[in-house]
Amino acid sequence: MIQGFRVSHFPPETLFAPTIEEDTLVGVRGQTTDEHVYTVSELNRSARGILEEAFGEIWVKGEISELKRAASGHLYFTLKDADSELSAVRFRSRASSFSTVPVEQGSTILAFGTLTVYEPRGRYQFVASILQPIGAGALQAAIERLKAQLLEEGLFDPSHKVPLPPFPMRIGVVTSPSGAAFRDIRSVLSRRWPVTELYLFPASVQGEAAPAEIVAAVEAATRFSEDGVHLDVLIVGRGGGSAEDLAAFSDESVVRAIFACPIPTVSAVGHEIDSAISDFAADLRAPTPASAAELIAPEIRDLFRTIDDQVTRAARALSARLATRWERLRANLRGYLFRIPARKIETVSQRLDAAVEHLHVGLSRAFTDRVRRMDHVADVLRLADPGLPLRRGYSMTFLRGATAPLHDVSEISEGSKIETRLAAGRLHSRVEEVIDT
Repeated sequence: MIQGFRVSHFPPETLFAPTIEEDTLVGVRGQTTDEHVYTVSELNRSARGILEEAFGEIWVKGEISELKRAASGHLYFTLKDADSELSAVRFRSRASSFSTVPVEQGSTILAFGTLTVYEPRGRYQFVASILQPIGAGALQAAIERLKAQLLEEGLFDPSHKVPLPPFPMRIGVVTSPSGAAFRDIRSVLSRRWPVTELYLFPASVQGEAAPAEIVAAVEAATRFSEDGVHLDVLIVGRGGGSAEDLAAFSDESVVRAIFACPIPTVSAVGHEIDSAISDFAADLRAPTPASAAELIAPEIRDLFRTIDDQVTRAARALSARLATRWERLRANLRGYLFRIPARKIETVSQRLDAAVEHLHVGLSRAFTDRVRRMDHVADVLRLADPGLPLRRGYSMTFLRGATAPLHDVSEISEGSKIETRLAAGRLHSRVEEVIDT
């Protein structure tokens, strides 16, 4: 039994039996010996034969890590349990029709195949033909549960994500100071966008202490940005690795810290095929740290070319406009106005006289109309004058103190005081008799 994996039993005496040939060799002190000296190729070939014959086709149970899908269709991965690891490969040509369920990083599988030695490198490996997932590994299952919980809480909602500035001048990086991630970011930025200022906030990126250190680094970057130097973008990430290596970036505290960070954040964890929950909480996900630098920083040479093109187009447009205006000025200088200015003045003077005459006629008509309208209003007012009948000998009688004249004898009685208004003066009298006719 090989530690860490379930394999078929085999007779221990069949392992590593040396092959003895009849060659006679001379030792270092001149003694003769019957042992054969192996070349490396012979030794690897013999080990391969012994290993394949001893085990044959077997089933192995383990958790997949370091899964890589080659362009050729081959799968390279590591099978592991709590104590051991085994390099494995499934060639495209040996893939069985029984492997209908796709395998993923962190899933626990049953693999059927042969144990062998890869002769060119002397590497002990398992060549699988059937891969059957039997359930996600404990780590991957926990990650999926946490992802579902945070998704339900809305931490991955696109409405919470903010756009990154097009020209970041200060960039913070949360990663290990000794890892390749920071070197890759710095190398890309120095080539693409050398005007930026880069600030490192160091933290462990794997191990038990990593989540707390990453959270502390994100919070330190936030305080740094708020208290002094404003950071335009914050990159949080590391290079690739196994699921265990990347587990810190799927820790709940790290994901919540990235979500709460007011600085636009980029999650750059692992290589192309790697992912972590922090990728979903960040404002932008980059497949690698180097690609994160490429995504957030413009190419300064492209920017210079764009500025040059715009300046050139603006200069050409200005030159064309000036040329058009100059041609228009030259045409005007050659025109009638500048060739015979006195005649032009006479023409303008005639136009002015005509305009004055038109204005005079218009004013005269308007004045005449106004006088006619005023006369008509005066006639209307004269005819409506209540004193006009009085001047013709008529009079009006009022009850003394009243404002309206009397129209009917029923409005007065004997002894009433009345006032008679004539064209000139008034008469006060008393009624002695009322006669109703």
